Amino acid sequence: MPEEIKRFDERNTVFAREDLHPGMEEYEEYYKQHTELKEKDDYFRSLPGMGSGMPEIDGGLFFSPSQVMYQLGFPDVVDGKPIEKQHKLSPERAKLKVSTFAHRLGADLVGISELNQAYVYSHRGRKKYAEELYGQPINLNHKYAISLGFKMDLDLVRTGPRHGSVAETGLVYLLSTVVAVTIADYIRRMGYPARAHHFRNYQVLPVPIAVDGGLGELGRCGFLINKKYGNCLRLATVTTDLPLECDSPVDIGVDDFCDMCKICAEVCPSGAIPMGDKVVTNGVRKWQLDAVKCVTYWNKVGTDCGMCIGSCPWSEPDIWYHRWSAEMAGKSHLARLLLLWLYPVVYGKYKPQPLPEWLDRKVNNIRNDK
Repeated sequence: MPEEIKRFDERNTVFAREDLHPGMEEYEEYYKQHTELKEKDDYFRSLPGMGSGMPEIDGGLFFSPSQVMYQLGFPDVVDGKPIEKQHKLSPERAKLKVSTFAHRLGADLVGISELNQAYVYSHRGRKKYAEELYGQPINLNHKYAISLGFKMDLDLVRTGPRHGSVAETGLVYLLSTVVAVTIADYIRRMGYPARAHHFRNYQVLPVPIAVDGGLGELGRCGFLINKKYGNCLRLATVTTDLPLECDSPVDIGVDDFCDMCKICAEVCPSGAIPMGDKVVTNGVRKWQLDAVKCVTYWNKVGTDCGMCIGSCPWSEPDIWYHRWSAEMAGKSHLARLLLLWLYPVVYGKYKPQPLPEWLDRKVNNIRNDK
């Protein structure tokens, strides 16, 4: 029998641990309980950090979106009280209105599912907004989840680990934040509770919820893989009690493909992506990413990496032969074998692309275009 899925404590995420520093009460308490993590965590916190790998003139491409997202992460922005008058809609009509508005705002993908409580964090773990809530249990009893997917510019992602990648990541996260907050507010104006979950303020796990909503499947790299955009996506979520018609999960052959393909693991400079088989984590059988290795590399180079995205055979340009091969790979094991065999022939071995002309190439007086 499959194991019961256990809710994940947000305090155990690598980003929550990055917020902790010596001298803080929470730091001392956390590492009393997790002594095995302290040395590695202290090391990645000591490194230059995200944004340090950008030229000063382009620093705003990382820090400005981050600051705006911070402002859009306050509790009274992501959540709020719905209006008293509740508008009655059929689930089909509500889905049409919400999904159409989300697309108009800039979402490329919208999927709806019932909210599985296993994908709600068990406890608060970030200290950005209300420190007194750190460690408190999360009770999010909404019935539905709206998954929002936003494609990224593949050419910019493929500049990673140079700063074109992190600039694109920040921009798309900003867009996802604005859309999620706006959709949640829109639903509250229909008279129903709704909460936005975005990069700066999550209470849920966006990837498994997006899988439930039919946006794709979980890949070896730990990202959602969508048939059209591959893993070149960022996600946000809105949870609500507005009755919505739900989508169904999809099978596009990702499990089978990723079992054969190890390209993302081979190109990962930190070794964070496993080359081996799936393992059971919190009751879920999956390829387990080593988040500490990943964030340590980011903090060393000062940008995110993106190489697992840029190298994925599913994340190729939107041209006819890639669309055709992805469609066939979603239906047949033989087609997946063919795609895996043809990928290096057509596209060659992955290597980072040069920065576009509009981005400055100098970081600390060292040219970053080699």
